[in-house]
Amino acid sequence: MLHLLALLVVGNVLLALVFKAVFPFHRGWPLAPFVLVSLVLALGVLLVTAWEGWRLRRHGSQGLALRLGGLEVKDSGDALYRRLLNVIDEVALAAGQPVPRVFVLPQEPGINVLMAGWQPADASLCVTQGALNRLNRGELQGLLAHAFARLAVRHGRTDRQIVAMVKGLSCVHDAGRGLMAPDAEGQVPPWRWAAGALLAAIGWPGWVAGRLLPMAVFRELDVRCDARATHLTRDVDGLGRVLRKLMHERQSEVDGFRHPGADALAVLWLHLPGTAGWLSGHPPLSERVMRLYGALLPPLPTPALLEMKDAVLEPRMALDDSAFRASGMAGDSEPASLPPRVPARLITPPGLTPEATEALGRLRALSGPLQRRLALLAFMVRPGQQAEEGFWREQSFGHPWAPGILRDVLALPPAWRVPEYERLLGQLAYESLSSRRDLVISLRNLLKADGRVSAMDRLWWLVARHRMGEVAAGAPLGLIRPITGQGRDLSQLSEDERFHVATFSAYLARLVPVVVPKGPPEGTGRAWFRGVMRRCGVPADQLPDCVPPGADELIHALAGVQELSWSIRPQLLRAWVEEALNHSPGGLMRIEAANALRLVAGLLDSPLPPALASQFPKA
Repeated sequence: MLHLLALLVVGNVLLALVFKAVFPFHRGWPLAPFVLVSLVLALGVLLVTAWEGWRLRRHGSQGLALRLGGLEVKDSGDALYRRLLNVIDEVALAAGQPVPRVFVLPQEPGINVLMAGWQPADASLCVTQGALNRLNRGELQGLLAHAFARLAVRHGRTDRQIVAMVKGLSCVHDAGRGLMAPDAEGQVPPWRWAAGALLAAIGWPGWVAGRLLPMAVFRELDVRCDARATHLTRDVDGLGRVLRKLMHERQSEVDGFRHPGADALAVLWLHLPGTAGWLSGHPPLSERVMRLYGALLPPLPTPALLEMKDAVLEPRMALDDSAFRASGMAGDSEPASLPPRVPARLITPPGLTPEATEALGRLRALSGPLQRRLALLAFMVRPGQQAEEGFWREQSFGHPWAPGILRDVLALPPAWRVPEYERLLGQLAYESLSSRRDLVISLRNLLKADGRVSAMDRLWWLVARHRMGEVAAGAPLGLIRPITGQGRDLSQLSEDERFHVATFSAYLARLVPVVVPKGPPEGTGRAWFRGVMRRCGVPADQLPDCVPPGADELIHALAGVQELSWSIRPQLLRAWVEEALNHSPGGLMRIEAANALRLVAGLLDSPLPPALASQFPKA
C-alpha cells in the first residue's frame, strides 16, 4: 500500500508540472483532474493485480510458461533436450519431488531458469536456450537443483501474490513502454511516443516498487536455495560455475531478457539480469559465490558447447513408478478367497506354461494388504526349507486360501520371480510406516527361521528394506538418499568410493557370474571381481583381494555405493553386467546372476542396462 501511495504522489506531482507547463499563468489548482488521475491509477493497479491473480490461479504455472514463449520439451531425440530431461528426472528423485512439466525458452540467450508452481504437483520449469547451449551436465545439475530447491523453500501462494502485485504496480510503466515500442516497420508516431513517455514516467515509481517488493520478501531466501541445491548435488562447483558464468554475462552486458514481461517475474528466476543490484530482488552474484566457495572467484567465460552438436544421444532414463499407478491404495479389508481359477490365455507370455500363466494372473489379482504381504513372504521361501515354510504357515494361519498363494509363487519360473517381487514391493511401499516396518521385520524373521542366511537371501531382504524406507538401527550411515553428482566416470572415483565399490563387488562375487552357496567366491567370481576393479581404474598390480564383507561392512559399503553420483551408478551397474557376460560360458548370463544384478539395480535406483533387461520378460 505504501508503494501504491508513492505511485499516486509521483503521478500527481508530474500532472502538476504538466499543468503549469501548459497553463503557466493560471492561478490555483483544479481539483477534478487530480482526483481523476488518482482514481484511475489506484483502480488500475488494484484491478490489474486482481486480474493477474485470477489468471495465475486459473491457468496455473503452465499458462505462465506459455506466456513467456516457452515450448514444452518432449523426448524428440534431440541431444540437448534428452540430456535436460534425464537431469530433471535425476534431480527430482534426489529432491523427493514430482517431475514438473518442462519448457524451453528459445528466444532467451542468457543462462537462467524459472520454477513456477503454486504446489509441487502443479509445477512448471522453464530453462533458457542459453543454459542448454552453455552449461555442461554438471552445471546443468546445479542450475536445476537450485530450481527444485526454490520450489521446496518458497511458498507457492506467496509467490503468486507477489507476481500479481508486481504486475499491478508496473502496469502503468509497462503500458507506457508498450506505446513507445516501434511497430513492425521500426517507426513510432511522435504523439504515441510522447504519451508513452508520460505514462512511463508516471508509472516509474510503480516499476521501482515492483522490484523492491520481491527484494524485501525473498532476497535472503536465495541463499537458502543455493545451500539446499549444493546439498542435493553434493557438488559446489555445479551451481558455483553457473553463478560465475552469470558474472561474466553481466560484465559482457549480454544477460538481458528478450521477452518484455520476463523481468516482472524476478521472484521466480535464478537471478534478474540487466538490473541494478539494489533493484534485482536477488543477492549480488559475487556475494552468492563468496558464500559457496568462501572466497570470491573470477567470472567464467560462457562459450557455447560445440561438442553438443555431435554429441552421442543419451539413453532415456525416465524414473517411472508404474507399479504404484497400477496398484492403487490397498484397502483395509481382505477378500474372503483368492481370485477364481480362470482358463489359461490362448497366448501365454514367453517362458510361461499355461499353469504358470494362471498362477501369474492370480498373483496379479491379489487386492488385500494381507494377501500381498503373504505373497511377498512366499517369494523369499526357498523350496524344501521346512523351517521357512513352517514360519510362512504360522503367518498365514487361519486363512484357508493362503496355501494357494505359496503354490502360485513357487510355480513361477526364475525369470519372473524378481519382476513380480518388485511389483509387490511397489504396491506395499505406500502403506503406513508401522505396516512397512512390521513387514521388514517379518521378512528378516523368515530368513532367520532355519538359522542360515545366504548371500542371495540377504540381497532380497536389503531390497525390501530399501523400498520400504527402513534405515538400519545403529548404522552410522544407513541407507542414504540417492544424490546427483559431477558427471564423472568410473576411472575418476576417489579412494573411498573405490573402496566401497570393491567391498560391495566382493560380496556380489559370490552371486555373479555363478552362485556359490557357501564359502568365498570361486575362480570365475574372482575373475569377475578383478575385471570390475580394472574398469574402476585400479592398476593390475594393485588389485585388492576379493574378500566377502561381513554384515556391518556390507551395509557400510552399500551406503557408500548409494552415495555415488547419478552418472556413476549406471556405469557401475553396466560394468557388473558386462563383466558377468564376459565370464559366463558362451557369453550367456545365468538367470541366478541376472536376478542378483536386477536386485542390485533396485538398491541403486538405477535403470537396467539393455543387456540385463533382455534377461527378463517384458510382460
